[in-house]
Amino acid sequence: SGKVLATLNILSVDLQSQTLVITRNNPVPVILMHSGTAHALTEASEAVGTRRGIRPSITEVPLAPGLAAIMYTDGLTHAGARVGTPMDVLEEVRRLAEQGPVDPEDWADRLLQRAVELDQGRPADDISIVIMAILQRAGDDARRLSVRMPL
Repeated sequence: SGKVLATLNILSVDLQSQTLVITRNNPVPVILMHSGTAHALTEASEAVGTRRGIRPSITEVPLAPGLAAIMYTDGLTHAGARVGTPMDVLEEVRRLAEQGPVDPEDWADRLLQRAVELDQGRPADDISIVIMAILQRAGDDARRLSVRMPL
């Protein structure tokens, strides 16, 4: 009934269709990287809870080496706004791409570090970053997920 808003993004790797499926109920864009080029998925998308019948924005992209998706919360887009230097996430991603291929963990760390710098060491909002990339196979076939959380 419009009392609680929730944003939601889902990244799915569909091995049956060999696609990356990006589902957004969030006005914050998702950035796609392919062949060294970054662009933002900015199709209109509403948070859940604003009204009945909200539908997600769904984008499906063929899987290919070098494909990456950078998904983040509005805390990243609002970083620095409080002090008059808002973060341009797409530009930051383009700068990272100029320095070399996608390294998901490094890029997430560097985006977070830049946001904290812009907020002068005191982030005004929570920031979550998820980076999914199709990389050349290295090592074994084990799937790994790394999560760190301060307690």
